[in-house]
Amino acid sequence: MHSKTNATKVSKYRLEGVGKTLLFVGLLIVTGIFCEWPNFHPENYFGAGYHWWLDMLCHGGYYFVITIFLYILFCKGRNKGVFWIAVLLSSYLFEMLQSFVPGRSVSLLDMTSNFLGISLATLMCSLVYR
Repeated sequence: MHSKTNATKVSKYRLEGVGKTLLFVGLLIVTGIFCEWPNFHPENYFGAGYHWWLDMLCHGGYYFVITIFLYILFCKGRNKGVFWIAVLLSSYLFEMLQSFVPGRSVSLLDMTSNFLGISLATLMCSLVYR
């Protein structure tokens, strides 16, 4: 005899789906806040002035971590190309939205660092989740 009924299994998967959706929405909100915050530069909080390499490290590092997190939650080796394009286009959308925020601008350097962080994380995860 099985101890779990089909109803229990269905509610478990429904709960997992709701949890994943809430986490995804939370990540979108946090990313939106960071991207659209006027004059937000993390290096100012470290006591350093603006350096292009530090800005690139912050952007690439943020999207590297977010991509790993999203890969583990949603992809796990399935539809890697679609996943990569979706995360990359989302990062570019957030970058484009910065053009409407006073004190922020669209930067090719930021887009390049987003691309590198997302690509490296997707590659690393695709090697782990084969």
